[in-house]
Amino acid sequence: MNAQKVLKAIAAAAFGFAAAGTASAEVSELKMMSQYGIGYMQLTLMKQEKLVEKHLAREGLSGTTVTWARMAAGAAANDALLSGSLHFAAGGTGPAIILWDRTRGNIGVHGVAALSSMPNLLVTRDPRIKTIRDFTDKDRIAMAGAGSSVQTTYLQMAVAKEFGIENFKKLNPLMVNLPHPEGLRTMLSGSGEIQSTFTSPPFQNQALENPGVRVVLNSYDVMGGPNTFLMVWATKKFRDENPKTFRAVMAALREATDSINADRKRAAEIYVKEGGGKDSAEKILKIMSDPQVHYKLAPDRILPYAQFMHQVGTLKNRPESWKDLFFPDIHGEAGS
Repeated sequence: MNAQKVLKAIAAAAFGFAAAGTASAEVSELKMMSQYGIGYMQLTLMKQEKLVEKHLAREGLSGTTVTWARMAAGAAANDALLSGSLHFAAGGTGPAIILWDRTRGNIGVHGVAALSSMPNLLVTRDPRIKTIRDFTDKDRIAMAGAGSSVQTTYLQMAVAKEFGIENFKKLNPLMVNLPHPEGLRTMLSGSGEIQSTFTSPPFQNQALENPGVRVVLNSYDVMGGPNTFLMVWATKKFRDENPKTFRAVMAALREATDSINADRKRAAEIYVKEGGGKDSAEKILKIMSDPQVHYKLAPDRILPYAQFMHQVGTLKNRPESWKDLFFPDIHGEAGS
């Protein structure tokens, strides 16, 4: 979704919200979403265990229908949020922060909560490539949401450190937009020009099980430690006009996060039951048990990430605190 289309969509969304007025009735159908990967584990539990419905009932909204969509990238989630076909978007921090920047003063998109912090790995099967300096203009890197995804910004930050801030887009022409599963399959097939992919668990773990596949870049090295990978976001208009529904989703997110941290084995089993690829629950649990993987509502190192986006011109507005990016519901958490 280019900038012009985004602005048109925002204007249309703002008009639609204004036309709706301030009716007291909350939505009768709540439109949620998830994506691929274990980073969305809270949303998987919320869907499978009907946690949103549970907390809607506690708010006196037992008649609300909850529907779930699955999307391949945060950019698609933004499109759906702006069109009104989605109430809570989920994806990488990059698309969320971009929409926060572009909706200031109108529909007011903010983060609802973080979901997970976990390293994202740029991996390759090309024996020639050992660092990002080894990529040439003939190489291609698969990544979901190329150009706006969280992996896009990680790579730009690494390139800026290596080649200077003025060259932060040096490797952008190599990016190929493919959903994580498809990007992995394409790289492993070895039949095309894509020999590298910048992805996330469990796809990067699956990649590294193959002989000759190696890590080129780790997002935690880029960020200087744990960094929020995925989050949930929504519009201020929706939060203001549907306070009970918003509270129910927030409560469901808290319950799901607590449940995962209390029993990751059970969460892994639910993930596999939901259709989380071909991996066994044991393998998923092993990935989730990595001490670098965190499920939490407060963001990690999202502020320096967003400030880099402002520095290179991706954002017009510079956040001064991580709280600028999120609704007040999680401001009491220890974020960064």
